[in-house]
Amino acid sequence: MSKVQRLPLSKWAILTLTVLLIPLLLWLGVWQLQRAAEKQQLLDRWNSARTNLTALPESVTDSVSVQLSGRFVPGVIYLLDNRTREGRAGYEVVVPFKAEQSMQEVRLVLVNLGWIAASQYREQLPDIDLPQEIVSLSGRLVTPSAPLQLLPDTWPQSGLVRIQQLDMVRLARRHPGLYPAVIRLEKPLLPELRVGWPVVTMLPERHIGYAVQWFGLALVLMGGCGWLIWHRKQEVL
Repeated sequence: MSKVQRLPLSKWAILTLTVLLIPLLLWLGVWQLQRAAEKQQLLDRWNSARTNLTALPESVTDSVSVQLSGRFVPGVIYLLDNRTREGRAGYEVVVPFKAEQSMQEVRLVLVNLGWIAASQYREQLPDIDLPQEIVSLSGRLVTPSAPLQLLPDTWPQSGLVRIQQLDMVRLARRHPGLYPAVIRLEKPLLPELRVGWPVVTMLPERHIGYAVQWFGLALVLMGGCGWLIWHRKQEVL
């Protein structure tokens, strides 16, 4: 087969591939716009939910600010593994907390005290000294996402317990009556711990930028597809 005979076949192959890719690129652009809208809603809710509650609400509402007094439950400290900051590996320290509510009611809730750097030796865990007296703390309520873990990890019953994810169902079995959300502190309770978490991992503007790229690629392919069709017609004529 000559080069002249092969040329139209290659053009139709490119045309077919282009027609298949354009819907995919448009879908990716729309999906990025939807993600941008979702992230903007999260930011708006976070920025608007500034109510300082002095007791845990009956219905969990993410981003709500709470100010509580109570005591930490002795005997167990959870180390949320594989948490990095500024490129350094570490743990987030999560501890059960007995919050004193009104009318002598006590609610058990997990408190994320912040991040601590890990030792270069895996077997060496951080030394964390929790206050035994009544403390006051303030933070935001956050509902952990459902865990996605292929292999279950083994948790010791007490002491420093290294965990991979906050499995609230599993933790509730260990701590009956556990509140279904976690308090992330806004101010450090211990000097060696660092607080502060990004509300979203990617800002809406970045999603919009990706959407523009996908739409731009689709536009280029549509232009190329139109040129191939026009060029083919010119050859026929």
